[in-house]
Amino acid sequence: MGSLPAKASARLQAWQFDTGQNRLVFTTESGVEPQVSLSTNPHQLVIDLPGILSDDALGNQFIGGAVRAVRVIQANGSTTRMVLDLSPDYNLDPKQVKVWGLTNQQWVVQLPSSTQAPGVDKSFPNSTLTIPDFSKASTSRPLTTVGAEPLPPLIRRNQVSLAAVRATATVLGGVQATAEGFFIPTAGAAPQIQVYRTRDANQARQIVIDLLDAAIAPGLAAETLPQGRYGVHRWNLTQFATDPPAIRVTLTLDGYSPDWQITPLASGGIWLTPIGVAPSQITAPPATVALPVINAVAAPPPITRPAAPPGIATPAPSPAAGPGSTPRQPNLGQVLVMLDPGHGGVDPGAVGIGGLQEKGVVLAVAHYTAAALQAQGVAVQMTRQGDQTVELQPRAAQAEAARSTVFVSIHANAVDMQRQEVNGLETYYYSETGQVLAAALQQQVLSTMAMHDRGIRQARFFVLRHTSMPAALIEIGFVTGATDAPKLRDPQWQAQMGQAIAQGILNYLRSQPR
Repeated sequence: MGSLPAKASARLQAWQFDTGQNRLVFTTESGVEPQVSLSTNPHQLVIDLPGILSDDALGNQFIGGAVRAVRVIQANGSTTRMVLDLSPDYNLDPKQVKVWGLTNQQWVVQLPSSTQAPGVDKSFPNSTLTIPDFSKASTSRPLTTVGAEPLPPLIRRNQVSLAAVRATATVLGGVQATAEGFFIPTAGAAPQIQVYRTRDANQARQIVIDLLDAAIAPGLAAETLPQGRYGVHRWNLTQFATDPPAIRVTLTLDGYSPDWQITPLASGGIWLTPIGVAPSQITAPPATVALPVINAVAAPPPITRPAAPPGIATPAPSPAAGPGSTPRQPNLGQVLVMLDPGHGGVDPGAVGIGGLQEKGVVLAVAHYTAAALQAQGVAVQMTRQGDQTVELQPRAAQAEAARSTVFVSIHANAVDMQRQEVNGLETYYYSETGQVLAAALQQQVLSTMAMHDRGIRQARFFVLRHTSMPAALIEIGFVTGATDAPKLRDPQWQAQMGQAIAQGILNYLRSQPR
């Protein structure tokens, strides 16, 4: 193959096809907008990833059933193509294919259920299985476009899109404007959320909140959502009939809207509070002063919390920067966080149930952590961006050379495979300043994730002893644990863990005098 264009330098990091859910999940090194199409001859679902290179090490996989196989090929010098070879008996309706981004680097392609029995591929008679020819790139031209936009299409007013789903752990009751910002009441379990920031087709800023294992309350209408309050131009609530079901809440912001802090509450509900400005100051565009720089301004003055909506427990403020508090607000633009995904390359780290490898899990979590911090204006470096072999000494040396503000090493734990009852979160430190950082991480993750608390401990790990800045090492679960291993394997859980670690780091930074 000839030389590739420089713009296609990012690679496809990992992919997995879940036969039980009929779902493909893949991760790339940098952001991508997949182009998904259906070909009828041959019968294939084609996913093109512009600007992404394929990695031969990822290989191809025979699946069987409705999806016969998944192939990864280099369609041209700047595009990776993922081809799902479909069974002739699988009548795929393009309108039922759902494509959405957990982040701009991790995507889900959800296919509808097949009426064909799982694992039975009628295209292979007499049980004689023939692996498809993976050596040739598909030359079929996409015939039917399947909507592959990461977000719902542009709309001119609030919208609620409902879908029939099974019972969920959390039910979203609507959106309410308050004197502090917005409150999203929920019933049932505490909401599990993923947050990221993007722009729509008109380059308007958007905040996207995905609620996992959640459903929109029956009868909720778009007319009940706030109209043009606090610089939020439009609300869009979309129900996805995935397994588990999910809700996407999209805020499209006016040009004068500040950034917003999203705070899920253990007692139920989600607070959306503006960063660096009181809500009363953003009811209209400022006339004489420029907008403050996000994350580099003084905290807003204390505000009295309004009474909770009927039937909703009064939520407690966030300890770091919740409504009604006046935490220190450091200039996060002057902060550098060094993230250290453990192991990598020839060193898989701990290997657990089903061959689950520590190195892949912690790398994915670290990328989510980095994205969440960068969205808050924090500079981030990583000791490894992909599956590279990095020794311990260069990790510490990189943190020192960069003059990092904090150093956080991310690992997954393991014990003997016969002790699958051992599960939970541990965080380690070496110095006194590291102990404060470790406590902030442990507290935030436990308040966000349903995990067993195995405590904060002092240890003499190399990367903790050879870094002069506050440093902590967090063990995010056991790859050998019956409870932890399935979660560690789940991309949605990885995203939530990454965001929890990021919030723990932010909590620490905001607690420090600067």
